This record gives sequence, C-alpha cells and structure tokens, in this order.
Amino acid sequence: MRPNFRALASAAALAAGALTLALAPNAAVAAPAPSGAAALPDIPAPWRTAPDVGALLKQDRVLGPADAPVSVVVWSDPECPYCKQFAGVPDAAIARANGKANLALRMLPLPFHGAAAVIAGMAALCVADQGGTQAYYKFVNAYFAQTGGNGRGLPGEAQRGRAAVVDVATAAGAADGKAVEACTRSKDTLDRLVAEGDAAERATVQGTPAVAVRNNVTGETILVDGAIDGDTLDAAIALMAARSNRQAPPPPGYSR
Repeated sequence: MRPNFRALASAAALAAGALTLALAPNAAVAAPAPSGAAALPDIPAPWRTAPDVGALLKQDRVLGPADAPVSVVVWSDPECPYCKQFAGVPDAAIARANGKANLALRMLPLPFHGAAAVIAGMAALCVADQGGTQAYYKFVNAYFAQTGGNGRGLPGEAQRGRAAVVDVATAAGAADGKAVEACTRSKDTLDRLVAEGDAAERATVQGTPAVAVRNNVTGETILVDGAIDGDTLDAAIALMAARSNRQAPPPPGYSR
C-alpha cells in the first residue's frame, strides 16, 4: 500500500475499533403500553428492541420503494464470514416483500479484519458512485462469493493489491476502474464509510452482520446481531408492518 492510503486505512480501522469497543449491550427496560393503545404482537427472539435507527441516510443505496412502510437496515463487514453466509438473504427478502419494505445495506469493516475489509468497504461505495444501487449490491455479493474472509481478501489480492478489487468492481458495473482505485484512496470515501459506522453505534450494533427492521410510521425498531435465515427476516418485516398502529415513536427503552 502507498503510505498515504496506509494512513487512511489505519484511521478507518481505528475508528471502527473505537465504535466496536464502545458498544454496550442494549438492556431493554420493560414498560407498559400507552393507555388506550391496541395490543401489539410481542417481539420474538432473536430480535431485541433497539433505538430508532432513523430515516434512511442520503448516502444509503436503497433496494425497494423509498416510501415503503418498513425498512431493513443491515451493517455488514466485507471480510466477515457470517456476513458472507448472510449475503443475498436481505435482497431476496425485499423482493418477497412486494413493496412493503426496502433495504439499506451499510458497510462496517471491523478492525481485526484489517486493510482488506476497509478497502472492500470503500470500493463498494465507489462502485455505487459510478453504477448506482444495482451495481453496489452486485459488487457486494460478488465480493462475498470470492473472498477468503477473515481478512484474507480476494484471490490474488496479496500480490495484486487493489487491482483484484477493481476487477470485481468493473465486473459489477463500475465503468472506470482507475476512478474506483482513486476513490478507495479518498478521504471523502473514508468519511462516508465512517458515517455508516457512526449510525451503527447509535443503533447499538454489537457485531456483524447486524439487521435492524424499522417501522417507518412509528420509528419503532428491532435488531438482531448475527446471520439469520430468510424466513426469520420475512416474519420480522411482517411483524413491524403490523405494529404501525402506534401514533408516535415508543419511549426510550420501550419493550414488549
């Protein structure tokens, strides 16, 4: 790596490390339902109540209708083996939701997965800049299919460096490979990557993959840390859609 990118990658890794170490388990505090509120379905395991993740970010790459009543927000590390296992599951769930949910897949490279995770996370954002949402998801899924995981990166990446990542990026729909490489060295790209980690901290994410499902009428959010199957995600989307009769966001720490 060039020295200037080594400094950027180190900063990204340190930022992610600070986020991870600062996260504490979210202790849900039981509270009664507001007076007169209709009974709501219970939140089943493995989900937990989480702080409202908020409306989707301007920089999010959104699959599904922007005005869907439910949003699925996923934080993923390109070198996480459990994220590799989970790849494609949320995309398929959104397709099955028939317009009732949308998806924002965010990058959260963890420090112990090293520079490969940081470079891949930045490259994903760079692909989206050139090729849009569809190219972004195509790149992410192709990267997961090819990476050795746990910081090993793509085949040949140890010898070829970013060129191996750029090849996947161009195959996914980024027309200008040189621009992708330059983008992965940009402080602006790094800042955007860190912003996605900041959102993870606010959501009390404790590892990757992390999956939040939000009711966009009320702001009520549930979250699970770890890979789940499609049926579990489908059920959570249906559950949060059914909980839309609350007229205001639940109070902090509210749980049923």
